[in-house]
Amino acid sequence: MMCKVKELKRLTEAVVLIAVSLMIISQFYVVQGQQIPREDTVFMIGVEWGTIRNMNPYSGNPTPLWGFAYLPLFTYSALKDVWIPTIAERYEFVDPRTIRIYIRAEATWSDGTPITAYDVEYTYYVTQQVGVGPGAGCGDYVEYMKAVGDKVVEARIKDPPRNYYSFLSCALNFWPLPKHVIQPIFEKGGKDAITKWDNVDPATQVVSGPYKIYYHSPSDRIILARFDNWWGSKIFGIPAPKYIAHLLYADNPAANAALEAGDADWAGTFIPEVWKLQARGIYTWYKNAPYYVGSGDIFLYLNLKRPEYQNPAVRKAIAYALPYKDMLEKAYFGYSPQATAVAVNDLIPAYKKYLNSTLCTAYGLTPDCKFQTNIEKAKEILKEAGVDPSKIHIEIATPSGWTDWNMMSAMIAETLRQIGFDASAPTPDFSVWWDSLTKGTYYAVIGWDGGIGFDHPWGVYRNVMDPRLSFPTGNWEGYKNTEVIQYIDAIPQLMAKPEEQLKLISKLQEIFLRDLPAIPLFYGAHWYAYNTKYWVGWPNNDNPWWWPTAPWDTQSWPLPFGLAKSGQTPKVPEWIAKLEIPTSKIIGDLMQTSMPTTTTSPATTAPPPTTVVTTVTKTVVVPTTIVSTVVSTVSSVSTATLTATTTVTQRVTEWATTIAIAIALLIIGFAIGWITKRK
Repeated sequence: MMCKVKELKRLTEAVVLIAVSLMIISQFYVVQGQQIPREDTVFMIGVEWGTIRNMNPYSGNPTPLWGFAYLPLFTYSALKDVWIPTIAERYEFVDPRTIRIYIRAEATWSDGTPITAYDVEYTYYVTQQVGVGPGAGCGDYVEYMKAVGDKVVEARIKDPPRNYYSFLSCALNFWPLPKHVIQPIFEKGGKDAITKWDNVDPATQVVSGPYKIYYHSPSDRIILARFDNWWGSKIFGIPAPKYIAHLLYADNPAANAALEAGDADWAGTFIPEVWKLQARGIYTWYKNAPYYVGSGDIFLYLNLKRPEYQNPAVRKAIAYALPYKDMLEKAYFGYSPQATAVAVNDLIPAYKKYLNSTLCTAYGLTPDCKFQTNIEKAKEILKEAGVDPSKIHIEIATPSGWTDWNMMSAMIAETLRQIGFDASAPTPDFSVWWDSLTKGTYYAVIGWDGGIGFDHPWGVYRNVMDPRLSFPTGNWEGYKNTEVIQYIDAIPQLMAKPEEQLKLISKLQEIFLRDLPAIPLFYGAHWYAYNTKYWVGWPNNDNPWWWPTAPWDTQSWPLPFGLAKSGQTPKVPEWIAKLEIPTSKIIGDLMQTSMPTTTTSPATTAPPPTTVVTTVTKTVVVPTTIVSTVVSTVSSVSTATLTATTTVTQRVTEWATTIAIAIALLIIGFAIGWITKRK
């Protein structure tokens, strides 16, 4: 009896040890975890897939959320075709080839260091050396970008080709980075170090915008926290949301379920039958069909590095075989019409003048320049070209979870099998899909172009046809035809001569129809949906104070400034209308300048090490990526069943948690061993 009492006592002691260890674990989570109030946070979906990307533009593929932390010199709004002076205060043309941009005197980095022209200069310098980053691709159109004063940047257009579209985009829409942060990294470790820098440490990140990194986990989430002391508070104000967050979900349905449940506020995802969600307070730009604003073209890109796809007859046969109507009605829910075969967006009246109906009908298209599905014609084209489709393997890859594209690719594969191709529709993880494009190992993909902007349709032709470009900058398919360069370079020089410009655009259209380097499918709906459960004031067609930007667009930073908590009265940011500069005014200012004298351009050399801070350039594009959803589960919340919560717990230090668990398990193991030993 006494023995049993002792054993019971030992067992009780062991249980106490185990309980204490579990308390250590639970208390550790409380100490290490921090909570962000749901009512203070704007949660996004549709930006990140598979892995949360970093905030380094030199990585080549940063998270678009970096656009809330780093601002451009000027911000472009596609809705009104206007520019908003942001870090910059104004511009002036010294002559037709040179522009000077004046940085705001009050502009500073989050550590208090002034934002200067030397930041712009050095950021651009690093991009030129590395080949990626802010201003990537601008070297073809910008002769130099340099500091001519602490707060004055000067950029000069390269002549030839004197491309004003790209030049103005590169100069005005440039994102500077802090020179005093990136210079030590680049000078010490070169390209390898600067491209591997993740820039997600809250203790060291230095930003120019109203938000900065709060937490980052590649497999889980990213959270940005409002920086109330940011330099622009007196000009732009302070946005209402204290936090901006993005979680990873397994797929599109899981992310959309979060939106429906009120766990997400701002969606850049494909949502089936979105009109049914209005009863839940979820809306899009338009209350009625088509619900979304159509943007850039979505293409079927065949990898032209593969010999079997280099014959234009193969591409034309595929174009005639595609089930456009079924794809758009069944997979896309009627959110967009079929695109023109010449990639001109005919939804916008101003662009219809660029359609050459005579040319289109000569190439067998409809008068409105579209392919009509014709299986027999597709077979005939292959037969006349002597092509045996059974010997050609095609994989139309789309990222896993992008349900609209997944369904479309499956429909395309089925149709191509009908005309004899060995076709399939794999759905790899986004990172795998992107990697195949980067390495050029893919067969075929559904993908986007650079979007529409003030340079349409020249912009789409340059993006798809320019042999000087390569993925991800443009020319995804690898089209190699130097004949188009003369037209791509000449069109932007004729902004003041529209009739001559139109002739050259028609010439590019003829080459496009002849070679069909990529197959236009439809206009990518600019995914923009919002939930009014926690936040109101979202721009829409009835209140168009900003354009319907998806959260993955780096020009979307103004949107949080117009939001208010549900129950409060939102205010449209007055500074937008006060500051906006129409593109037409910029072009007018350019045309009023006189021709400059010939000067020798400076070589791109490293600026003196004494200069401070950096800046980044980026060609203005309106992203049209049909980004599906990806957001990782929130702590214990399942992606299958998502419920609204008042707070979201974030793990700050996984290593510390692991240590705590290890200590607890050590105690448990000791207790169990002690019991066993005593028996």
